[in-house]
This record gives sequence, structure tokens and C-alpha cells, in this order.
Amino acid sequence: MNKIRNLISVLLGLVALAGLVVGLAWLLGPQGVLPGQQVSPVRTPTLIGYEPTAPSEDWPTLTPPPTWPPLPTPRGTPVLKPTSPPMPTPTRPPVLLTPIPGGTPPADLSWLYYVADTETGPELRVIGMDNQGRRWSESAVASSGLAWNLWGLYPSPDGAYLAAQTAGDGRAVYVIDLSSGRVSCVLDEPVGCRGDFHGWTLDNQLLFQPLDPQPGTLRAKFGVVLVDFRRAQYKELDLPVDSKGYSVANNLTLNADSSKIAYSTTDWATRQSAIWTRGVNEGEGQLVHTVPGWIVALSWSPVGEQLFFLNVKGAASDPAELWIMNSDGSDARLLSQKVPKATEWRYRPTWSPDGRCIVFVQVDAPSLFSSLDEPGGKLAEPGTNIYVADTVTGKVTRLSSFNDKRNTSFPTWSPDSRFVAFVSTIIADKHTRYGEIWVAGVDGSQLYAVSGMAKPYNALAWLPSIPAKEMEAKP
Repeated sequence: MNKIRNLISVLLGLVALAGLVVGLAWLLGPQGVLPGQQVSPVRTPTLIGYEPTAPSEDWPTLTPPPTWPPLPTPRGTPVLKPTSPPMPTPTRPPVLLTPIPGGTPPADLSWLYYVADTETGPELRVIGMDNQGRRWSESAVASSGLAWNLWGLYPSPDGAYLAAQTAGDGRAVYVIDLSSGRVSCVLDEPVGCRGDFHGWTLDNQLLFQPLDPQPGTLRAKFGVVLVDFRRAQYKELDLPVDSKGYSVANNLTLNADSSKIAYSTTDWATRQSAIWTRGVNEGEGQLVHTVPGWIVALSWSPVGEQLFFLNVKGAASDPAELWIMNSDGSDARLLSQKVPKATEWRYRPTWSPDGRCIVFVQVDAPSLFSSLDEPGGKLAEPGTNIYVADTVTGKVTRLSSFNDKRNTSFPTWSPDSRFVAFVSTIIADKHTRYGEIWVAGVDGSQLYAVSGMAKPYNALAWLPSIPAKEMEAKP
């Protein structure tokens, strides 16, 4: 009986609950919202299809559900940042050349050789010059196989050859036959071409220092040989060596008649240098002078018994002192304290052919453009000019007056000692240089350009007129 009563109570509770639900539904209305509340229309669900394929350039940016495996980061179109317009390539500035005189060229033209910077590459050229320092002609010199980056151009005593010293770590010496344009090595193996030029003898032999040791061939490592390149013969000079067999003689130079040489040695422990002289073929070296620091560019006068040298007392990039003295070491005199970077061949002083004057480069102003490669931001190129010192009177004459946007180098004498040619390099910016060839009268009365297309920092040579019969007789 009690079970029946309990069942009836449960049924009555369910009926009451159903009535309560129906009442709430009537109260909320047919859409299941409170009266007066706005209702958004029913939206159809959006189905996202996301296939795990490789992304493409127009791949949509989607965020997959957390349960999906991660996909590669989509690639979008790169955003290009605005850039400044490219800097225009500087053009070689025009230069007003001296006009070529009218009429027939003189028969005794001298010849100024330089390296031109042409559209097809470097080219050795020659300018015909009269005895007033005026240009009459210009032509290319036939040559082959030579890299025109020259530290030096040295004419032979008879004017028939040029010794060309190339620059860089792989420096070498070549001989140019000016009658044929043929370029040849100083000597075939085992000595080869790589090395440094130290001078011509009166009979057209060369002092040559090989850069490659010659085991079993030469006594000294990096010693100096006297080369007769036309006969393919050479002999080693008996010069001092250290305990390991390396030559310690530097800056060799010949006297006027090729009978003597001078050279320098340096004691790096004490930072002292010495100058020695001796006979070319025999004899012990005679000590004639000592200086603190080290010696560069020792040179014997072409006609007398005097020597000049550059003395470097600090870093190689510091200005050097230019000294002159007698070959026995007496009467040493200081000519300049501002010769730039003595270790660079382009700033080497030179004797006039008559032996009276020395032309040299001197620092006048710092360059506007500093080097990014040198430690401490030291100046890459000083503002330099050309000076001439009269060794008899001691008078020093300034031949050029360029500002700090130009650099002068490779001063070269005319055969009659009346003019000096040099390379004037325009410093356009940190990376752009343009070369010109200028000529100055030794008395300071003339200064003019003879070429506007020189390759910067390449050597010059100025040769006298060579009669045709001498060229024909040349062996």
C-alpha cells in the first residue's frame, strides 16, 4: 500500500514540473527571449576549410584551432623600405692642357712616359716634350703581359730600356724594350721576375734583389744580384748576412761610374741604422754614418760624391726627415722634416740629372678624407706639394701650390734638369681618385698640366732624345 502512495507522489511531482516549464515558456515568448529585448537574426555557421598544404605567396593568414597541428609560418609579400637614390658616379673633372705648338715638332724631343687610365684599362703612353717643357705629341707604347700598377719606371743609361717595378706583395721587375715594345722578365729561372730594382750600371746591367729565396743558387737569402739580362747572366754581390743566412743589406744604390755601392743596415734591437760604402765587385764595407731609427731611399748622386736618405724615427706612416751628406759621412744636413710615408715609393725624392738639386714631396696640409682601414683613424693621404732643394745654396723652392684635395707623387726630372713632372691626384671622395700629369719649372715660374687621364699613383719616366743611329746600334 505504501509503495503505491510513493509512486503516485513521484508522478504528481513530474506533472508539476512540466507545468512550471510550460509557464516559463509562455512568459519568455516563442523566441526564448525576454519581452522587449532585440533579437539578432539567426546566422548560418561558417565552415573553415584548412588543408595542411605547403604555404604559397598568397597564403591566407588563418589561426588554426588549438587542437590542429601547427603549420609553417605563412610567407607574405615583403615590405620594401624606402631607400635613398643611388649616388651618381663622379665624372673625371676636365683639365685645361697646354696647347700643342703649331709647326713642325723639333727633332730633339724628349719623352715623358706615364700610365694612362683608359676605358679599356691601363696603358703605357709617351708624351713628346720640347726643351721649353711643352708637349707636342702623345702615343701609346706597345706592350704586353705587364700589370700597370707601377712603383717605378727607370730608364737605362743608353735610354733603350725601361725597368718597370710593379707594386704589391707580388712585386716584380720587368724590362721594356722601347724600340720594339717587348716586355720581358729581368731573368729567367731560377731567379725569375719577382723582386726589387736597385739601379742600372753604366753598361745596362741591373741591381736586382729576388724576393724568392734561391736554395743552392745564391749564397744569401734575399741577396742582391747583378743581372746582364741581355745575356741571361747574373752574379751575386758579397754583402753581409745574419746568422741564419739572410741578407741584411738594404737600399742599395750605385755611384756615378758604377764602381761603388752604398747600402744601409738596421739593428732592430737598438733601433739604430748605419750607412756603408764599398766597391761593387770586392772589398769590405766601410761604415760612414749612423742614425737613430731606420733608413729608407738611400741614393747616390748621379755625378758627385753625395748621398741623400730618408730617416724614419717613428711609425712608418709618420713624416720622415730628408738628409744629404758626403759619401764619406761628412757634412750631413737636414733638408726637410715633412716627407710623407717614406716607405711608399711614390714619395721618394730624386736627384736632378746634373746632381745639383733634389726634388721631394712634402706634407703641407692634412687630407679631408681619413682612412677607414688605418688604426686610430690616421689620415689616408696627406695634402702634399712638390719642392726642390738646391744642394749648393741650400735654397728650397716650392713648385706646386695644391690644396688638401690633391695629392702629389712621383716627382721626375726632365733630362736637362730644368723641369719636374709629377702625378697630381684629385681626391674626389674616400673611394674615388683621378690622376693628372703636371710639369713645373724648377725656378717656380711655370706650372701646367700635360695629361688629364693618368692612372693615380703610377710612376713616371722622362727620357732624353735618342738618335736613330744609336737605336740601330743597340745590341
